[in-house]
Amino acid sequence: MYQFILIVLVFFSGIEVFTGRKSRLWFNISYFLMTFVAVFRYGQLSDYFNYYNVYLFPEQYLVVDPLFGLIILLFKACSIDYIVFSALWSLVCMLLSYRFFSKDCENSCLSLLCFYGYTYLMCPMSAIRQGLCLALLMYLYHDLKERRYKRFYICLIVGCFVHLSFIICLILPFLMHLKLYNKSIIYYMAGAFTVLAIVGISVMQFLPFESERLSFYEDSEGVSIIVRMLLRILIIIPVLLYKPDEGTDGYYAKAICLIGYFMYCFFSFNDLIAARFEYYFRTFICLFVAYQITNFEWRFRAAVQLVLILVVHAFLWYKNIDAEIERWDYREGITPANFPYISVFNKSQLKETCDIDVFGLDNE
Repeated sequence: MYQFILIVLVFFSGIEVFTGRKSRLWFNISYFLMTFVAVFRYGQLSDYFNYYNVYLFPEQYLVVDPLFGLIILLFKACSIDYIVFSALWSLVCMLLSYRFFSKDCENSCLSLLCFYGYTYLMCPMSAIRQGLCLALLMYLYHDLKERRYKRFYICLIVGCFVHLSFIICLILPFLMHLKLYNKSIIYYMAGAFTVLAIVGISVMQFLPFESERLSFYEDSEGVSIIVRMLLRILIIIPVLLYKPDEGTDGYYAKAICLIGYFMYCFFSFNDLIAARFEYYFRTFICLFVAYQITNFEWRFRAAVQLVLILVVHAFLWYKNIDAEIERWDYREGITPANFPYISVFNKSQLKETCDIDVFGLDNE
């Protein structure tokens, strides 16, 4: 199932890039398949059973992220088990995101491929709290663009009680309308932040406050900073080179993507901290490529930019699935090419393919 969705998205993304044609039908089919996978999955992606333990003892979140804790208590009061809770949560995330992809991204399969290759596998498939916040941000994009800030801020503040990282999006109304076309300043900033990331200077020591939540993530390790930065540079280059008209979706998407890149570089001393903040901004590469396709004029450079984005996100999907296989010690011979989709309908297959601890959930 995972591989089939990737093939469908790559195929129709290729058609969009080289012909400029879009299909609402194939967009809706692709989105339905992605929603089905997210809603009915069982045990796959890193946080599934972590959140099961949270669901058993949600009181800890009444202090940390109180709204999330209260939502769990409400579900438990209604005698709803974790599998149903997880399915409904994923469904809400996908429903909230639909308007952004269908309207703002104008039914672009390449937008869905960018989402599928990176963000989707984490939000809502794994980090469900941040997944809901991200879906809410995409739903609120139209209010942000039209400068209807009252509802935006109210919803954002509510979302902060689901996952505190959402507070970083408070900066969006101030930054997304910046003038972006002094190329020298933008290029110098991109170069300076890239050097900061590669050198690996930790900004924690310079922050004017102590944050237990940031410190909690500081000991985590990721892949080489060179690899992480290379992938992000490949993604941000087309954004830097493209010049959308001011006041368009492409203009706003470029601003948000650049903010995300600078933010990742700033916090890159720790991959987990940087990625948590970057999720919200990097997802708008979906909007950026949709704008490019909609306003596409056949030029070699434009085609190369879109193909680069297509290839990088297909690779990211492969890399993320491979990391999942390694993390949970899947059986020898399982690769991203044959990675099985485990659903609630065949959940016994999970223990046959990996050594993950299900904490007794399979007996419920």
